[in-house]
Amino acid sequence: MRPASRAAATLAALLGALGSATAAPATTLTGASEVSAGGATEWCAAVIRINTEYGAMKNKRYIAQDLVPMRSRIAIFETALRERSKLLAITPPEIKKAQRDELTFFAHLKANHYSTTTPLAPLTLAEIHQLAAFQRTKCGISGL
Repeated sequence: MRPASRAAATLAALLGALGSATAAPATTLTGASEVSAGGATEWCAAVIRINTEYGAMKNKRYIAQDLVPMRSRIAIFETALRERSKLLAITPPEIKKAQRDELTFFAHLKANHYSTTTPLAPLTLAEIHQLAAFQRTKCGISGL
């Protein structure tokens, strides 16, 4: 798989998963025992929930991207875009720029009819690695 295509597939899994912060119970963002907005707890939970819902993850492990149907990847992208503001609100500060750039890439990808030739910009490969490393180390997600 070309690096841009692999990055797009990884991004789909990463970002789309994050977009469903609204699917969590209200206590996710307001409960006294939860991490404050912008903490890893909510962000990780959103990533896990959405990727699991759309078949890109099982038991906190990403499924090989060649086994995830394109319709699932598109659903992840579109969920992330639809929930952009909520997703950014729960994104930890250390990955906020990478998350914002990833969402911009998803918007470009959608506008380009999900073409694999869509440029990553403004998202960089370093930001993709940053998001993946955060998921591995802070969320306990594997398969990246």
